[in-house]
Amino acid sequence: MPILPDMNEEFKDKLTFWVNGKRHVVQNPDPAMTLNEWLRSQRGLTGTKVMCREGGCGCCVVMVTHSDLTNGGACSYSLNSCLCPLCSVDGWSITTVEGLGGQKGGFHPIQRRLADFNGSQCGYCSPGMVVNMYGLLNKKPLPNKQEVENHFDGHICRCTGYRPILDAMKSFAVDADPEKGGCIDIEDLNKHPCPSAGEACNGASANGVNGTSAGPLRCCQRGVTWYRPTSLAELYGLLERHSQDRYKLVCGNTAAGVYKDDGPYSCLIDIKAVPDLCNCQAGPPLVVGSAVSLSAMVDLLRAGSDRSPSYSVLADHLCKVANVSVRNVGTWAGNLMMKHAHSEFPSDVVTIMEAVGAKVTIGFRGESQTISDFLGTAMNGKVIHSLEIPAGKPEDVFRTYKVAPRSQNAHAYVNAGFRMTLDRKSDVMVVAKPCIVFGGINKTMVHAVATEDFLVGKRITDAETLRGALAVLQAELVPDESALQSAQYTKQLAMGLFYKFYLSAVGKESLTEPVRSAADSLVRPVSRGEQHFQTKESEWPLRQPMPKTSSRVQASGEAIYINDMPAMPGEVYAAFVTSTVANCRLGNMDFSQAMEIPGAVAYLTAGDVRGENNYNLPSSPVAEIFSSVEVSYAGQPVALVIADTQFHADAMAKAVQVTYTDMKPPILTIQDAITAESFHPDVMEVVKGDPKGALAAAPHRISGEVSCGSQYHFYMETQVCRCTPTEDGMDVQSATQSMDSVQASVAQVTGMSAHRVHVSVKRVGGGFGGKGPASMLPAAACAVAAQNLNRTVRLSMCLDANMEAMSKRAPYLVKYEVGFDDEGRLLAMVYNLYEDNGYSVHLSFMYLLPMSVENVYYCPNWQLTGQTCKTHTAPTTYTRAPGFIAAHFCMEHIIEHVAKTLNKDPTDIRRINMFEKGQTILSGDVLSDCNITQLWDDLLTSAQIKQRQQEIEVFNKENRWKKRGLSVVPCRYPFFPSLVRFTVFVAIYHTDGSVVITHGGIEMGQGVDTKVMQVAAATLGVPMEMVHTMSTNTLSSPNSADSGGNVTSELNCQGVLECCRRLNERINPIRQEMGGSPKWTELINACHSKGVDLSEKYMEHHPLPTLRPTYNNYGVTCTELELDVLTGEREITRSDILFDCGKSVNPDLDIGQVEGGFVFGLGYWLTEKCVYDKETGMLLTNGTWEYKPPATKDIPADLRVTLLPNSFNPCNVIRSKGVSEPVLLMSCSAMFALRQAIQSAREDSGHGDDFFPLNGPATVETCHEACLVDSSNFTL
Repeated sequence: MPILPDMNEEFKDKLTFWVNGKRHVVQNPDPAMTLNEWLRSQRGLTGTKVMCREGGCGCCVVMVTHSDLTNGGACSYSLNSCLCPLCSVDGWSITTVEGLGGQKGGFHPIQRRLADFNGSQCGYCSPGMVVNMYGLLNKKPLPNKQEVENHFDGHICRCTGYRPILDAMKSFAVDADPEKGGCIDIEDLNKHPCPSAGEACNGASANGVNGTSAGPLRCCQRGVTWYRPTSLAELYGLLERHSQDRYKLVCGNTAAGVYKDDGPYSCLIDIKAVPDLCNCQAGPPLVVGSAVSLSAMVDLLRAGSDRSPSYSVLADHLCKVANVSVRNVGTWAGNLMMKHAHSEFPSDVVTIMEAVGAKVTIGFRGESQTISDFLGTAMNGKVIHSLEIPAGKPEDVFRTYKVAPRSQNAHAYVNAGFRMTLDRKSDVMVVAKPCIVFGGINKTMVHAVATEDFLVGKRITDAETLRGALAVLQAELVPDESALQSAQYTKQLAMGLFYKFYLSAVGKESLTEPVRSAADSLVRPVSRGEQHFQTKESEWPLRQPMPKTSSRVQASGEAIYINDMPAMPGEVYAAFVTSTVANCRLGNMDFSQAMEIPGAVAYLTAGDVRGENNYNLPSSPVAEIFSSVEVSYAGQPVALVIADTQFHADAMAKAVQVTYTDMKPPILTIQDAITAESFHPDVMEVVKGDPKGALAAAPHRISGEVSCGSQYHFYMETQVCRCTPTEDGMDVQSATQSMDSVQASVAQVTGMSAHRVHVSVKRVGGGFGGKGPASMLPAAACAVAAQNLNRTVRLSMCLDANMEAMSKRAPYLVKYEVGFDDEGRLLAMVYNLYEDNGYSVHLSFMYLLPMSVENVYYCPNWQLTGQTCKTHTAPTTYTRAPGFIAAHFCMEHIIEHVAKTLNKDPTDIRRINMFEKGQTILSGDVLSDCNITQLWDDLLTSAQIKQRQQEIEVFNKENRWKKRGLSVVPCRYPFFPSLVRFTVFVAIYHTDGSVVITHGGIEMGQGVDTKVMQVAAATLGVPMEMVHTMSTNTLSSPNSADSGGNVTSELNCQGVLECCRRLNERINPIRQEMGGSPKWTELINACHSKGVDLSEKYMEHHPLPTLRPTYNNYGVTCTELELDVLTGEREITRSDILFDCGKSVNPDLDIGQVEGGFVFGLGYWLTEKCVYDKETGMLLTNGTWEYKPPATKDIPADLRVTLLPNSFNPCNVIRSKGVSEPVLLMSCSAMFALRQAIQSAREDSGHGDDFFPLNGPATVETCHEACLVDSSNFTL
């Protein structure tokens, strides 16, 4: 083996690359620095966002162009800059969102369309969406709509519900409606603002290769050396030289997003520039070099699919691995090495390549071996060279499967690959040993060897063969126990996948009708949507449908969030040190290793707080910033570390050694709390009528219980705050919905008076309640650090710490007894509710439930009791529709139970129990605005419910292993604008008549800034272009309430309306003096000359004497879906939403809130599950690979939204109603559609008589288990 001579002579140590056409040279870069960190911190290109650092959210995507060693020429693609090492970009051209367009040089067509289609709400994900689409159009200028949708599998948007984003991007497709946009000319696609002049240019530097040669590279900093060899000889020499060191071979570096704690490494070797590892041979067999990306491998397999049908199967499966931006750089060999290093990893590549019979060649020895043999090979000092993929035989049946918690961008519960050679001329005989390969069963299983042996020589059309194979397989499947999935599910799922394959091998023509569809996986069509609303042009700009006024600067990356702000002189960065154990006492903390990390500045503990070590407000329980003695939950902050960069601060936090004493088992669930009698003192009881007597006398009685879990907000911008000591006190820039609370909290912990704390917020990258009171914790800690160090401190929480430390939605459990008559009319309700508030009751929502718990159903006799439970989890907080969503779901569950007991259609039971106008709810309030029956009847007609129910009934009878369900769910949502207040200020500048507004609401995607501008423009009679909103702050909008509860836009619009009305009163006399219709600028100038005050402040607040809703809002939703009984997978085929939002101020924005709220709810009910370690209390679902909010293909394939026409709200002068939270409630229609589908499956299994609770979230695993699948029922 050759040994390199002098590394310093052979290897250069500087990078040369281009960003948006501008050349950059970096001397000896830090191997630990990512491209994302360099772009943001060194170049100020903050349009490229950062959130997960796992490759799981898409907000950090950039496009790169470089030489293609596999095909020659250049290649361009999108990648996750958060995982891309800066050292790997030598010779590359990088395009960020700023390089595409902006306000000065003009917006790029992709930026314009995303904004104009209303596809940007909070805007944090928008730049990544834009660049991802740009990457697709560079690779394929004429994609179809399906290809566009497929390309967004790695992007999370928590606001919009994806429909408008996908519509915007699909408008570029070759098969799109020309009226909605059409394909883009290649010249327009690549027209960029010139980096020097800001003018448009078509310079190749913007997205072309700039001609640098990729020579050998060596960079070394802080004990870590990065190498880039350019030949196998150089690579082998490095492997020999560093065989005793802790080294890592790097190509895409995507494994760092999954196994973030691997390392540390002293040597990183980049293999991308080794030509021999990029070589491919079309074959057959197809030979693929180890440095070839998964995306390139997919292209090679598709190109060779005419030579082997198995290649198409492999390509389709590889498209389910991670997401496009990960596959563009991640390699098949890297995926193998992840499995090699982490035996528990459910590698798709290992499974499918072993099944197809592929062989791995190990470098410099030249020998090939099977994948399973490779897993047992010691790889130190070795490198994977290539993979040989055979074409397969014409008589082979080859199938692969992957079942995961989410349809895209998720690791498998179980994956499988099956290959069987059949002789169909002799009774479909298995003529050779088949391949039956599973992943995700346990750490060692690859082949089901006994089952493979059993099948040899058997006729697969013989029922005995199937029964025998299933029995053998069941015996050899021994799943590992896992906190994230049950062993029982793992086993049953593997059996179901084998059954699917077996049916495919037999062939549909030999199967009975009911099981034929079982062999097929669910197929999702290209999504579509409809939006229907009323608007009158005569009222515009009020009630005009328009995108957010800031949507284009959001799409161009020019919208600035807190963490995008340039660093102040001397600014430092902070990170929480959090506990890893719950229910214990704090022992010792050792900061010595942390303080040795380069850039370390300081650390702070409870003793360093100069004010109170309590970030909560005086009316709430004490909540320590840093635990002083008691540690209540895992993830609780115990200290703060400060460094010169956020990367170094995060590294310091992990290096702190913490010990604990007096450790006790944590209480983590409501059931645990009930068993241990662990309760907070908060108890509620409300009684109406004689519930016990009516229950005893009722013709029918039922009892049961149902529950729903927690939910993480998953705001794309994590908690962030920056505090600067000033001569006046403290400037606080916080990503908060609760500006007033942050001001009070910072004052309290620093010992300052409130008037010395100035809080400002321009925008928030998603909130959903999670940046309400919960944002006081990071703000208080940041302020304490700034005060102690007397310098600017920024605290930006990394995703895992954010998920572990911060508050989430409260879980609920309801136990009920219900009495009803023969028709299903409710007679009596005894309803015991348990609310999990975590270790402390920061917020409880029980006091609001008497106004909402009945939903839309009248019952004359009620007993509602509520009990708050104490668990060792983070205290719960506001999350969209807090408390209401659980109470609504539980009531709908009860209706389903009644219907099942009487064997009636739940739709009919719902209708006969609905409130009529004038009836009284549990709280004693009269429903003077009830129009639910009108909405119900309208939707049943427009959505053709009865016809679709009949079609579903026929389908379910004809199909044993595929089931469909449909559910219609109404909602009533009470609004409490009287509980909150906002200060609004409107000023007109005399120089040009322009109007500026500051208000107490926080812009977080809901469009409050746009709506107040519409109101001001309409009321003052000026164009929208003359109106502007400024940052919200505690000086111009003091004492304003939290933004949330669906009333922020409504109240601030009313405040602006009143300010403008008062201004008009002062302006109108001058207008009349000038003839009645002077030019606006002249009028305002005249008013100023005559001493007219051209500014006005108003606080919108109308308190009620008692706690009661000001008005109620109503809606109805129908959801239809299909369920794969064998796997638990489901596809939402259609949702129809009819919603009353009064006279909408802006129908575009309100429909966006409807769709976004609905999909947020789908996540809560179907995919988002918080799982804790039972021993330590640590949150296990603390990242994008474990926690699964909806992705682009989890939304309804057909989503139809209608805003109720001819409606208005008599309770406010704007006549609009709140939007997003009521729709969230109706998302449980998907749960009850699932219930119906599962019910049909249980009936087929002989268990149809029992009513069963379907608790939330109904994950893929939960649905499968509820179907009671038994392999003894697997037949031909």
